[in-house]
Amino acid sequence: MKKVLFAVLCLAAVWFALPAEAAVTLPNYAQGSSLTATAQTKGKAVTDFISLIVAILAIIGMLVGAGYFAVGNGEKGKMFVVGGVIALLIAGGVYGIAAMFI
Repeated sequence: MKKVLFAVLCLAAVWFALPAEAAVTLPNYAQGSSLTATAQTKGKAVTDFISLIVAILAIIGMLVGAGYFAVGNGEKGKMFVVGGVIALLIAGGVYGIAAMFI
């Protein structure tokens, strides 16, 4: 008798939970908005963030190189400045390519 009562209670719990499950709101990508537009928006945000971080690090590297030039260590300063310029060129190129496709 206990097993039958337990089975009926489980069935009742599932039955009463069904309307609550149907009322759950769907995420944005499932509510009819375009999945492609959502992916492009998120991709652009990620690309912008990564490009910003690389550009900041490149400029900091060039400033460190300028500091090495100021104290008389020209070889190490040249290495940092050239590395910063190359990083800016690569970051700009990647951003331009990503902007064409997004």
